[in-house]
Amino acid sequence: MRFGDSLHALPIASWLAKNKDVHIDWIYHHNMAGYCQPLVDILNASSFINAVGSYDHDKISNWKGKGVMGCWRPYNLIVDELSERYNNFYDEIYCFGYSKEAYETRRLGFFSEHFAEEHKLGVDYYYKLEYGNPDQTYAQYPVKIDKMYSPVLKEVGAVELTEKDGIIKNLQYAAGAKEVITTRTGAAIALSLARIPFKIRFLDSDYDWYLNICHQITGGVQRI
Repeated sequence: MRFGDSLHALPIASWLAKNKDVHIDWIYHHNMAGYCQPLVDILNASSFINAVGSYDHDKISNWKGKGVMGCWRPYNLIVDELSERYNNFYDEIYCFGYSKEAYETRRLGFFSEHFAEEHKLGVDYYYKLEYGNPDQTYAQYPVKIDKMYSPVLKEVGAVELTEKDGIIKNLQYAAGAKEVITTRTGAAIALSLARIPFKIRFLDSDYDWYLNICHQITGGVQRI
C-alpha cells in the first residue's frame, strides 16, 4: 500500500504487540516511489516495531496482470510467497488490503477496522504515532504540509514543511506550530495518528465519508 494506506495498519500492529506481547517485523512494498522513506522513518521510530524489511510485490506475487494493485483484496494475500522469501521464519504473517468495490461504492468503513476484520484482529484506538517532542521553531506561525506530487496549498499563507526534513521532524514542527494546515494526503493520516490537531483544505465532495474512513483516531480535524 501507499504511505497513508499503510499508516492505517499501525493501530493494528500496536494491538497485536499489546495483546500478544510480541514485537512486530514490518515488510513493505518498496516499489512505492517517494512513499517508502516516510513510512520507514515512522516504523523505525515505533517502539513496538522490531525490524523493517522490503519486498517487490510484482516479483513475488502470483497475481499478474495490468491494473493489479497489492492493496486491493485479494491481491494482498501473499502469505505463502512472503513465508518462502523469509525461509518460513515467521509463525504468523498478516497481509493487509482493502476491498476496491467497497471503496468505490463508498461502503468502506474506517480503514484500520476494514484491514483488521480480514484477519479477525483488533484495533488499538489509544494508539499514538511516536515522533518525539514538539519543536517550537514555528510556535508563532502556521505551517502547511502539501500534497507533494499535486500541490493544492500554494495560495495558503504558511511556512511550508517539505520532504527534505523528513516526516518525523515535520511532525515535531507541526506539534509545536501555531496551527497546521494540510490536504487529503498521507501527511493528514500521520498527523491524525500522532494526535496533532490540524486544518484540512478539502476539495472533494465526500468529506464526511473521508472523515469516517481516515480519521476515527485523531487529535482533531477542522475543514477550511
